Formats: sequence, structure tokens, C-alpha cells
Amino acid sequence: MRKLLLLMVTILPAFSADLAKLDFMAGCWATAAAGPMKIDEHWSKPAAGNMLGYSRTFKGERMVFFEFMRLEVKGDDVFYTPRIGVSPKLVSFRLIKLTGTEAVFENAEHDFPQRILYRREGDRLNAAIEGRDKGKERREDFPYVRVACP
Repeated sequence: MRKLLLLMVTILPAFSADLAKLDFMAGCWATAAAGPMKIDEHWSKPAAGNMLGYSRTFKGERMVFFEFMRLEVKGDDVFYTPRIGVSPKLVSFRLIKLTGTEAVFENAEHDFPQRILYRREGDRLNAAIEGRDKGKERREDFPYVRVACP
């Protein structure tokens, strides 16, 4: 049993507290301009155990939604904490999967979404939220392309 425990500790994911591996998300991203809604998302480079981001949704010339996001190392884990508008309610999602181009954050106790996903493909960053919403599986995709930072 002791050898098994030692083996399990040895093979735990090495990504958990290495925020530098999330650098693939850094930069400025926007949805294609087709349709009345446009979303942009901006992420800083990792520094001092944090990455900061913000997202804005526009309908025409009017901003209709915004959020601030923080990726933060806490102990041996990385957490994604969005702040929707001016809401004081904060909910964190723990990093559960990380490859060189993909990150998955999860909070199974949250109403919706339970998972937040990012996948980098060249000059594209595909984000998604998913989980159960009112008893049904639901997913929203946000396909971004790299844009010049303001």
C-alpha cells in the first residue's frame, strides 16, 4: 500500500501550479464580426502566479456584457475566477487538465457552467463553457481569432 501511495504521489499531474504553461492564452482575441454581437477577450502574460483577463460583449456600438477573469496559483492548484460585471459573487474553477494548447477548469458544484475550456489552434483561441443547466447538457462556444491589442 505504501508503495502504491508513493507511486500515486509521483505521477500526480505536474501542471497544477505552473501558470507559465497557460501562456498560450495570453494576448488579444475577438470573435469574427459576422452578426450583431462581437466579443473580445484579453489575457495578460503570467506574472507572479497570476494572469488577468477581461471580456466584453458588444451589440453594435453598445457594450452589453463584461467580465474580469483571474488565473491564480493557490497552493498546488491553479484556479480560474471570473467576476461577472459588478457582481460581488465569486466562483472559482480548478484547473483539471492542461496540455501545451488546452486548459480545462472545473467546478462541479456550480449551477452553470461546470467547466470552462480553452484550446489554442494557431492564431485561434477556442473557448467554451459547458455542463448541466436545468437538467440538460449545454455548451456555448466562443471561437476567437488573434487581434492587435489596443
